Amino acid sequence: MSIAQTARSPQIQRPAVPVKPHKWRLFLICALCLLSIGFNVLLLRTAPAPDTAITFLPVTPFMLFWLSAFLPYGAASILVLTTKPLMGHWRWVELGIILLGALVLRAMLLPIPPDLSHDSWRYLWDARVTLLGYSPYVHGPGDQLFVHLRDFIYDNSRFRSVPTIYPPGAQAVYLLSYLIAPSNLFVLKGIFIAFDLVTCGALALLLRYRGLDPSRVIIYAWCPLPIVEFAIQGHLDAITLMFMALALLSALSNRRGMRVLTGFLIAMATLTKIYPIVLLLVVVRRRDWALLLTCFATILLAYVPYLILGHGQVFGFFSTYASESSPNGGPVEQIIMPIGTSLGLDTKIILVLEYLVDLFVMGTVSVLSLWQRWRQRISMEAATLILIGAIFVVSSHIFPWYTTALLPWVVMLVGPVWTRTEGLSGKGIAIAMAWYFPFISITAYFFNGLPNWIIYYLLAYVVTSLGLIIAALVGWRQTKVTF
Repeated sequence: MSIAQTARSPQIQRPAVPVKPHKWRLFLICALCLLSIGFNVLLLRTAPAPDTAITFLPVTPFMLFWLSAFLPYGAASILVLTTKPLMGHWRWVELGIILLGALVLRAMLLPIPPDLSHDSWRYLWDARVTLLGYSPYVHGPGDQLFVHLRDFIYDNSRFRSVPTIYPPGAQAVYLLSYLIAPSNLFVLKGIFIAFDLVTCGALALLLRYRGLDPSRVIIYAWCPLPIVEFAIQGHLDAITLMFMALALLSALSNRRGMRVLTGFLIAMATLTKIYPIVLLLVVVRRRDWALLLTCFATILLAYVPYLILGHGQVFGFFSTYASESSPNGGPVEQIIMPIGTSLGLDTKIILVLEYLVDLFVMGTVSVLSLWQRWRQRISMEAATLILIGAIFVVSSHIFPWYTTALLPWVVMLVGPVWTRTEGLSGKGIAIAMAWYFPFISITAYFFNGLPNWIIYYLLAYVVTSLGLIIAALVGWRQTKVTF
């Protein structure tokens, strides 16, 4: 259901709607798809050569064309949101065009080697050493054990002196790719694209179940952020988002077998990026033992092979990575660190203060989300979006590709910021901020290697925070008026 569409009963929706009034929307969708493809051609032509040195990529025309690609994407998204959905078979024709466009936009960029990040090369390296009988959680690429393995994969890998941070579920996908085609990054990225298209399909099904226009999936399917970050850079977040979307789709069913499947899917998502474990707060019910047992048993079993290979070491570089202080850290880090430094506090004390604030933020949001879910005062999608947002607030790193985790739930929740009858909408403003943040996060690439990130913090954190404060005030005012 689009923003313009009002609630209708099935009896009203059944009659055939004349095709002619809808042709212009379908035509515009096709035109905007071609325009997006045109921007992809520009990305193909301006993509910088892979940088094998450990340096940050300077600002290039590629970045400018990438940001410009949001123009046709934004126009297509607004078109779908502000016009009435197509009816009958034309609805499925439009959805087919959107999904086909998603495939084409990703497949076009697949041949470009990673240029903004070298993480995907590390994925192949992890698979290689695992197949040789070594644990990637113990040995980094620079270990003397692997001198004889140093080739182009090693040259393109980064953080060579430290073990991996990627959980076993991600490692399983790396192994699958390596077994299909050893040392072939094209195949690995192709698998990620396939997973990303499954995410699009799952979102379309979720939309249909919720009585919304399935074409709203265009908000994720054509977004230049996941397209570039997954098809070119090859980030594993494509796996995570697929399992998260499937988990929420599975959670809609009350059947016992589907509860087991939901637990398994949450476990698989957690085994790729860890943070999806918060989905348990979103989907768990009272005495939901089958779901909980399946989830934790799957996670434990996945770690067993690496517990054996690593003689008990399975955390790798993660604990260090999670406690690092970085320019792209979340708001808590950017607030606590300067305050602590100005007060002359020791770095260890500042870190402890950060952990305490992190614990308070995540604990509060988690308890409130679970409470609201059990009272059925908030949807699964809204709770997921809130929890992911809280994770970003306390994160030590927020790379642009991390923010793709917000987009699937924006698809499900986006609504009008203002209506003629009700005025400003607190929910609409809040979701608009959740949509804005992934876009603006791309500008972080412009600041890589620079000592001063103030402009980025203003654009990303301050603007988003102000928007959320306004949303909260509007929502509080509307609630007060209602009561």
